[in-house]
Amino acid sequence: MNLYQSAVLASLLCLALPSLQAQGTATSRVVGVLSTDVPVGLSGVQFPIIPTDALASLVAGHVDAGVAGKRVHNIVMMSLSTPASSFVAGVSYYLEVTSGALEGERLEVDEARTAAATPGVLVIDLDDANSTLPNMAPGALVGMKVALRPHMTLARLQARITPALVGNNVAALADSVLAFTTSSSVTYYLRADGVTWRKAGSTTDYASMIISPDQSIMLQMRSGAKELRQEGIIRGNAFRMNTKAGVQSAATGFPDGISPVQFGATTNPIAPQLTTWVGNNQQSLADGIMVFDPAKGSFVSYYLRADGLTWRASGSTVDLSSSKFLKPDSIIMIKRRNADDKGLVPRPY
Repeated sequence: MNLYQSAVLASLLCLALPSLQAQGTATSRVVGVLSTDVPVGLSGVQFPIIPTDALASLVAGHVDAGVAGKRVHNIVMMSLSTPASSFVAGVSYYLEVTSGALEGERLEVDEARTAAATPGVLVIDLDDANSTLPNMAPGALVGMKVALRPHMTLARLQARITPALVGNNVAALADSVLAFTTSSSVTYYLRADGVTWRKAGSTTDYASMIISPDQSIMLQMRSGAKELRQEGIIRGNAFRMNTKAGVQSAATGFPDGISPVQFGATTNPIAPQLTTWVGNNQQSLADGIMVFDPAKGSFVSYYLRADGLTWRASGSTVDLSSSKFLKPDSIIMIKRRNADDKGLVPRPY
């Protein structure tokens, strides 16, 4: 199978056991495995499985960060272990809100400031580009459940692929990763030492470069077919994503295929000003989604119709609004006319 999802079965089992969920016991944690075949050539991938929660806690309080000119918050965690003691050297972290009014928000952690802070305090940095929330009132997180989670990086991705990636000091011969921005794609290639990652024209090592949870990437396998195996926790909360105007990569946040309606890619007919998805019966004027098909070596394009609900593939008249073509073993590119800083994908199971 190209993709198997014991994760989904586990989540359904959890939903059938509400008493265990209510107690918050270890039994209620949803654990899964996502295995993806990575063929020779180009293919896409997302990272919906969280390797582990370094710390899960209730936010008990907020203390003044005292950092002039920066949107930094010091929050007090209600946990037996301290946030700093949960860190692994060389690993970067984000804090994800798992319940409450800010459910789904991901806030970048300042590991250095946390290590120097009073025990029990976690320092989050809203100035960081990986934070989904640029501003937050002091104390806004108090009483909410949160989880401290490790970021995916090029090095951590490499460790989950077998057989091992093969590097080369010539970029065109090395196994590589393509990351996309709103204006271009950037190729990062593995060097011959099997450890260092570089991009063309640079001598910087990008092994610790973060791949954001809301970002899908493309793999370029030159050394042979591989398997990407993700093991860990399934996200049990809604998934936040911010989008910019233009074309950019995106991810669904969950290890199951979802439809564009589940993804929130519709227009609100009652209050269209509350949404930024733009539909049009002329594809070039409509917001769209592109999903890479490795068998074809190209993207399949879908667009939102003028009714704000119907989705069609290019050249087709079939309504695909409920079709689950947004899959976790693919790269998704979205085309938006307007930016959206309030995107939220509800948990699909």
